[in-house]
Amino acid sequence: MFTGLLPSEHGGHFQRLAYQGARPTLAELLARGGYHTEVVTRNSLFDGTLPGVTRGFAANTQVLADVERARGLGLLVALSKPRIRRLLRDSGFFHAMQRQNRSFIATLARMIVPADQRALETALARMETRRRARQPYFLFLNLYDVHAPYAPTATSPLRPFRTLDGWIENLLLPGAAVRLGGHAYLRDGFQFSPRVRAMLERRYHDAIELMDAKIGGFWTAAKDAGLLDDTMLVVVSDHGEAFGDHGLYFHDASVYQTHLHVPLLVRHPETESRLVDDVVSTRDLFSLMRSVALEGTTRGTLLDEDVPAAAPVALSEHFFYPHARAMAPQYAQNLAAAVVGSRKLIVRREGTFAYDLARDPGEQAPEPLPVSEFAVRCRRDGVSASAVADALAHLRRWDDSRSRSVLPLRDEGRADLPHFDGVDAVPSSDGVVPLGAGSPDR
Repeated sequence: MFTGLLPSEHGGHFQRLAYQGARPTLAELLARGGYHTEVVTRNSLFDGTLPGVTRGFAANTQVLADVERARGLGLLVALSKPRIRRLLRDSGFFHAMQRQNRSFIATLARMIVPADQRALETALARMETRRRARQPYFLFLNLYDVHAPYAPTATSPLRPFRTLDGWIENLLLPGAAVRLGGHAYLRDGFQFSPRVRAMLERRYHDAIELMDAKIGGFWTAAKDAGLLDDTMLVVVSDHGEAFGDHGLYFHDASVYQTHLHVPLLVRHPETESRLVDDVVSTRDLFSLMRSVALEGTTRGTLLDEDVPAAAPVALSEHFFYPHARAMAPQYAQNLAAAVVGSRKLIVRREGTFAYDLARDPGEQAPEPLPVSEFAVRCRRDGVSASAVADALAHLRRWDDSRSRSVLPLRDEGRADLPHFDGVDAVPSSDGVVPLGAGSPDR
């Protein structure tokens, strides 16, 4: 979304935990165009620690809750500190500067206490300030309350202790949360009990309902204050979440629709509301925001009515965590996928597998299929030649590499960055989304 590139192209994945590419980020381009650029976040990935990840943002506002707000959380964090330290060491998800920082445990604890309401209120204040200063702005809000451990209340990641079920859930939570964060589900023989699995999924849906209300309140407040009269608003999820789907939890080791099919809402003050049921890509948000902000046009973007239908293709990549402890062999591989219309092909070490998403939306019936035959079927469906060509180029590049589980890193011709073999990166960079539609929890 910041570069319009896939992880194999920008290189800013979890193996390097840095963006060193030559292509300017969206924030850099908009800053040069006179925009105020600011991150408002609770996520440690965007706190300015990781080199280049927030390049171009003039301000980085961290919004964290006080642990004291969540009654009983301090005790649970204290009891869980040894587990949290192992998580920081073994998950492969954190930067070395974070792993070696003793105070980061406290930051991590504060990250799981709900504070998205404060982040949204901060954004409203920034919008009002920039409106009064007559300066255009680009705000990036990374909301977090729906992230594991899925806070089920507006003020705490814990259930109220008023009931026996509340006590039981709060006692089960630390162990389950650390196992999720440490990617224990990627090990052979892992399983959550039905009770823990149901608890996590229930918490997730409660957190989604709370998030819906928060975003609704933000929308109403911004609209009533006239802050959306000349402002484009984009609401999108970065990934879905698994609760045993394909034997997975959390949001990695997958290019399945469980993780890729996410909601996307784009509100432009000069565009009529409509529902788009075509395949579109979150990667295209880069060109959308750049065009609207710097060129004042939606032509050729996602908001151009002819574009999604003409190019119904979305590409995806997953890079596994090489530092996660005792990972099962089937998860220690890079993955790629392309969705073209209602057809999908996944490239794995074991081969290339096709899915008919119209007949098999849960992706339970993979069909071994060569890349070339997948392209033939897409063309028979009447998909445009350009869309098929985009998918074909992506899939062939990965298919050529799958026997070694290695993908040569492309970083815009930079010779100073090495190739990688075992790599560690974001679960996917390219969600497959229906514009303005989709399941609220995907």
